[in-house]
Amino acid sequence: MRCADVRRPLGLSLVLAVVLAAALPAAALDVLLLSPRSGQPAFGFVEVKAEVLSSEAVAEVVFRVDGEVKARLTEPPWSLQVDVGHDNVGHSFEVEVRDATGATAKATAASVAVQVDEQIDLELQQLYVTVTRRGGYDLSLDQGSFRVEDDGRRQQIVTFERGDAPLTAMLLVDTSDSMRGERLQTAIEGAEVFLYGLRDLDEARLTLFSDRRIHGTAFANSADDATYGLRAAAADGGTALNDHLYYALRLLDGRQGRRVVVVLSDGIDTDSLLSADDVRWAARRSQAMIYWIRLRDPREPGTFSSSWRSREQHADELQTFARTIDESGGTVYEIDDVGGAAEAFRAILTELRSQYVLGYYPSQNLDDGAWHSVRVGVRGRNVRTRDGYIDY
Repeated sequence: MRCADVRRPLGLSLVLAVVLAAALPAAALDVLLLSPRSGQPAFGFVEVKAEVLSSEAVAEVVFRVDGEVKARLTEPPWSLQVDVGHDNVGHSFEVEVRDATGATAKATAASVAVQVDEQIDLELQQLYVTVTRRGGYDLSLDQGSFRVEDDGRRQQIVTFERGDAPLTAMLLVDTSDSMRGERLQTAIEGAEVFLYGLRDLDEARLTLFSDRRIHGTAFANSADDATYGLRAAAADGGTALNDHLYYALRLLDGRQGRRVVVVLSDGIDTDSLLSADDVRWAARRSQAMIYWIRLRDPREPGTFSSSWRSREQHADELQTFARTIDESGGTVYEIDDVGGAAEAFRAILTELRSQYVLGYYPSQNLDDGAWHSVRVGVRGRNVRTRDGYIDY
């Protein structure tokens, strides 16, 4: 069930707007809050949608959720998606419109908590699902098209979104010694493609790393803030991929929304204290998807060693890293040189804009720290999502 899905016959909103506008005085201003509806529960990503009726130009439409300003829009569509979380509580929604004359109008709605006879400690599991058919993304499916199994048990889908849900992204760009000069600038330009593709409710943080952090920004929903100071960075040192990926996953644990890590690296870790198994442990306890833009290295796994690991250990590390990415629901984009980074970043952003978000409460919740296997199926389609989660 989509949390804020208002279904009307085609053209009804337009007819309603015309009728109401005709009934208003020439200088009247009004606003309707179409979704969410008062008296209904709201969980996860909720679409807040308004319809503005005005004989004057609209100067600004402000959306507030629980008293906090979430968006200020100056042109239609008058809508946004906001993550209200998964606590069983009510929420307040308000839209305020101001026209060119300074006149204002407001509309409000209030969601309610689900009433239960007994308090049950269940955690909503959210799955970000990529569906493809004949090589392209398929966003034509409805909720009934999906089958979700948790440890082999069929689950009831309680939240459903398609398309673009807000995201929180960590970008990790390998800037070790091998990335000196033009290679580093090309890699940065690739990351900028992703950052400048972010939307109002998205946020991102960028880290350039080698055997230490070379450059980093705070989480920001402005690409200018997320890229500030990048051009002054210089490549240097070895590669501590495991350490920085582990840190990124732990940082994302405290963020809301769809969490993503995008790594640009050859994947050859020469300096981390942590192992790929440590990263896999963190990834299994996280809801984050991991995408790897892999710079192909001419050396084959098993042909090189470092002060930390033998040839065989390096080969095992690469295999574990790839398995971790697959389990998270992400994927690997192979590029022959750093010149392909921009296209890879763009492809990942396109995929993220083309996913479904499914939510369910597990029918069996033991809080025993065990791994729960998750499977999502759609007839006649290729489906990719995370493999499971830790029950705790």
